[in-house]
Amino acid sequence: MPSPREQKTRKVTVTLPEELLAMLENWRADGRIESVSAFVAEAVQARVDHTQSLAKLEQVLGGRPPLDLINRARAAQGLPPLSEEEAGGPHAGAA
Repeated sequence: MPSPREQKTRKVTVTLPEELLAMLENWRADGRIESVSAFVAEAVQARVDHTQSLAKLEQVLGGRPPLDLINRARAAQGLPPLSEEEAGGPHAGAA
């Protein structure tokens, strides 16, 4: 896979809350991130990858994974459990 610098890019406009942009600009100034644009591109790519992975799981399982399975995976990552409402949509094996 080509590196982000080798990929063809196109400039777009993204609107961010002032506080978030200020934080990202501070991180860039401190050298914590290469650039705000690169950080946003990486975040968008991560979200796309996540969404595609979930879609593949849903296709294999015939729907969303059971909520208890989702919450076990979240617990393994140190994340709090989701409620039915937060998880949204029907889940395979959910009653």
